[in-house]
Amino acid sequence: MPPVPTHAVALPSFLRPVPAPAAARGAVLEHVPFGILAGGMLFNAALAYVNGNVTGLSPGIVIGAEIVLIGAALLVAVAHYRPSMTLSVALIAWLFVFMTLRAVAVDPATSVKYFRDILIAPVFMMLGLCTRTRYLNRYLLAIHSVVFVFGVIEAFNVEAYSALFRVKDYFIATRGLTEENFWNTDSDLFVSATRPDARFLSIADQIMDAHRVSSVFLEPVSLGAYCVIIAAYIFSRWERLSPSCRTYLLATNFFLMVACDGRLALVSFFAILLVSVVWRFLPRVVPLLYLPGALVASFLFVGVTGIAGGSDDFPGRVAWTVDLLHVYDVPEFLGLSDKLIYKAVDSGVSYIITTQSLLGLALFWLYCTFSTAYRTRAQIRYAHALCLYVAFNSLVSYGFLSIKTASLLWMLKGMLESEGEAESGGMRP
Repeated sequence: MPPVPTHAVALPSFLRPVPAPAAARGAVLEHVPFGILAGGMLFNAALAYVNGNVTGLSPGIVIGAEIVLIGAALLVAVAHYRPSMTLSVALIAWLFVFMTLRAVAVDPATSVKYFRDILIAPVFMMLGLCTRTRYLNRYLLAIHSVVFVFGVIEAFNVEAYSALFRVKDYFIATRGLTEENFWNTDSDLFVSATRPDARFLSIADQIMDAHRVSSVFLEPVSLGAYCVIIAAYIFSRWERLSPSCRTYLLATNFFLMVACDGRLALVSFFAILLVSVVWRFLPRVVPLLYLPGALVASFLFVGVTGIAGGSDDFPGRVAWTVDLLHVYDVPEFLGLSDKLIYKAVDSGVSYIITTQSLLGLALFWLYCTFSTAYRTRAQIRYAHALCLYVAFNSLVSYGFLSIKTASLLWMLKGMLESEGEAESGGMRP
């Protein structure tokens, strides 16, 4: 009887499994977060193309796409959990608890939607915290170039843009809007793409049609918000951008601001530029004061001028916020009433109070201000920029919560935080 072998028989080399090297797997994973980011920013444009040129879509498709993107971001973040994510996890826990309470007291369906609105911020912050900045510039330049190219197409060949995305049809199919919601029946663009009055930035009238450009965001307001975020990125990482990169981003971003007729975007741009210059002289507590300061200034402005809310301009929107908060009662401040939700869509502060409670607004604002480590100049500048952006937008709209722009806003913040941690020795950048 032959002896029993005491060791495993070696397989021929061509039959052996070849495991992927850890470095190669890590290199692939470094790109995954940017794919999720691009998906969050561009999926509406992709779905609009499908709806207008391939097959009709339903609201469920849009909701499903957002769930997949947020879920993917959360999955990557949890798989790479680190202590710096603790504050984000705490905010998510609070949001879940309040959603459950609101679902029992008010309405389960809307409570889940409102949970999703705020959830985007901590989830993409966490995604940024586990994403290295090695490829940040090149991916951001690529995404920005896509936004710019489609902005140029829309500005100078609106027929070609409309044929691609059929924006009006997309919002009617997926957002529950009707033809009556689009006051300009001659346009296939979003309802706010044409103003009933003159442009604010009239320079655009010399080079393009009267419509406001939306690019891949399909809405002019979202493009304006995007321009503010890009400005925050430029001025925060100024020293890490080459002169040619700065010039390209500034020039194309200015074109997009003019093209979308972004009134608030222009004001925010110069406010961010100012704080990016004087940040060394500002106490650390200053970002915390932006939203309370903006609200106090709004109440004083309306009280002194007596302006009425409702007009589609910045003073009218600010007055609308003040008027709305004046009529809020205990249920609205507790976030347990949907009675005034249809009015709150034109006021970010009112919307968050209605959907998350006054305490929820306070916690979200504290998250905006205290999720910064203040280690590097980029972190500090971006903290000022983000808080200014949220404070200004809170007075006129809740659009800053949309995944189309919020994914970029918060992932950039997370990446700058991880970059600062790396520079202080916590991790490799």
